[in-house]
Amino acid sequence: MNKINFSYASKSEHNFAQRLIIKTIESLTGKKKLEKMYNNYSLNTNNPHTFWQDILNEMKIKVVNKSKNELIIPKLGSLLIIANHPFGIIDGLILCSLVSKVRHDFKIMTHETLQFLPQLSEFILPVDFSNKNKEAKKENIITADNAQKQLENGGVVIIFPSGGVSTAANLKSEAIDDAWKLFPAKLIHKTKTKVLPIYFDGKNGLLFHLFASKIKSQTLKYSSYIHETRKKIGKDIHIYSGKIINYQEIEKFNKRSELIQYLKDITYKLKDNKKK
Repeated sequence: MNKINFSYASKSEHNFAQRLIIKTIESLTGKKKLEKMYNNYSLNTNNPHTFWQDILNEMKIKVVNKSKNELIIPKLGSLLIIANHPFGIIDGLILCSLVSKVRHDFKIMTHETLQFLPQLSEFILPVDFSNKNKEAKKENIITADNAQKQLENGGVVIIFPSGGVSTAANLKSEAIDDAWKLFPAKLIHKTKTKVLPIYFDGKNGLLFHLFASKIKSQTLKYSSYIHETRKKIGKDIHIYSGKIINYQEIEKFNKRSELIQYLKDITYKLKDNKKK
C-alpha cells in the first residue's frame, strides 16, 4: 500500500512554523478522513490512468454538466482546457477525470505539493507559487516549457488561469477568481491550440472565506483546502461546459491581456447557458 502524504504545507513556500500550522489544521479538519478513503482505494492494484475517476467514485462525488452544450473532448490534437477555480483540489480531480475517459495524453498545471503519488507524476506540471528563489523560478520555467511542448506534441494541458482558489466578498455572493494570469494566452499564441472553457458552479464554505477574506492569511487559507475537499464527499458538483474554440476564432486578440480577459468573460458566462 502506498502511504499518502497529502498536505498543502510546502517547504519552498512556507517556513517551519507555517508548515506546522497548516498540517495541524489539516489533521483536525479532514485529512484523516481523506487518507482513510485513499487507503481503502489503494488496497487494490489500480491503473493510474483511472485514478482520477476512481478517487471521485471513492468519494461518491458526481459531476453534472448543467450546460446546454455537450462536453466534447477531442480524441486527438492539442487542447488547452481552462476553468475557474472555486473549490481547490476537487476542480483538478474532476477535469483530469473528464479528460482521462477520452485520452491519456494530458497534463495539469497545479500546486507542486500535489505530487503526492509517484504514479501520477506523468500527469503533473508542478508550479511553485512562492516563486521566491532561483530554484523555484527555474522549476517554474521548466514547467512552462513542458506545457508548451505538451501542446506542440498534440496533447492536452489543463490550467486554472487564476493560479489560486476563488473567493467571495461574502457567503451570499459568487466566488470570483483573481485576475487571470497571462501565461495561458501566451501558450495559445505560441501553439495555436484549441481551447475548451469550463465553468464550475459553487464556492468554498465559511472556514475558507474566514481565512481568505476576513483574516486574509495565506497560511490559514492553505490550511483549509483539505477541509473543503472533505466537505465535497457525497456531493454533486455542477459544471457548465463550453464549446471548443478554434485558434482562428481568437487570433484577432493580439494582446495577451485582451485574450485572457475574453476567455475569462466567456468562461463565467457559461453559467447563463443552463439546461431547462
